[in-house]
Amino acid sequence: MNNPVIASFGDDVNENKFVEALTAHISGEFIGYRFGGGRPGPNALVAADVRLIEALSDRLVSLPTLPWMWGQLYLVALDDVECRALHDVRQCLPDLAFDELVMLPYAPGDDTHDISIDRAYWATLRLCRQLGMIQGRGVS
Repeated sequence: MNNPVIASFGDDVNENKFVEALTAHISGEFIGYRFGGGRPGPNALVAADVRLIEALSDRLVSLPTLPWMWGQLYLVALDDVECRALHDVRQCLPDLAFDELVMLPYAPGDDTHDISIDRAYWATLRLCRQLGMIQGRGVS
């Protein structure tokens, strides 16, 4: 594996001040997103295939209550950091302590893509609810 990727925060995504792009310090390559409201709280990291991370971030951005989230939610695209193990994912953001880390499975294929996105969305919301980042009404 190459040297660990250390992330920095890039420009706001879609001019939403609660979503920032994560990029590698050295190469400037995209590695994921940071979602967060203005309130302190837990740090959660969700890692998955880049296609799933992009689709998941699109769904999360549409949440009207995103600015009220406690803590920070990081979405990291495994493809872009060239890592497949838990240790490698943590090296991407070495200065942060995570309360929880979830690696989402993904099987690329047109027939399962929508199902994977839906499962990833609800798994992410459940994680945020369990950590107290969101109220969780409607999240089973």
